Amino acid sequence: MVTRPVIEPNERARLRRWPGLLTLTLGTVVGPIAVLVNEELIYVTNMWACGTGKQLAMHVVPLVCLAVTLGVGLLSWRDWDRVGRGVEDEAATVDSRSRFLALGGMGISALSALLILAQWLAIFVFGACMRA
Repeated sequence: MVTRPVIEPNERARLRRWPGLLTLTLGTVVGPIAVLVNEELIYVTNMWACGTGKQLAMHVVPLVCLAVTLGVGLLSWRDWDRVGRGVEDEAATVDSRSRFLALGGMGISALSALLILAQWLAIFVFGACMRA
């Protein structure tokens, strides 16, 4: 049996209304969106960096996207901490749902951060003006 700290009533009520639901949703959705935005903006800035010769500017896009992804990962971690940090639940409660979404948000954010780092690595390996 997993023991969890007692959750304050206002914390439990927070996860039933829109502020808590919004943070749980952001933790799950923003990471993959940041990966897609990162990829598209790298393509856009590549053409500009090749034309102007300012290749250092291409590193700003992955840095910002990585910061956003890690931010929502921390937001999911905070929600998981607020709901009791457990991983096992058999009851279908708001706490169980919130714990599952928070853990999912942390995992999705970690995978998204890994994808952004992989895309950023390509900027280091290949120059902006390299064409096939």
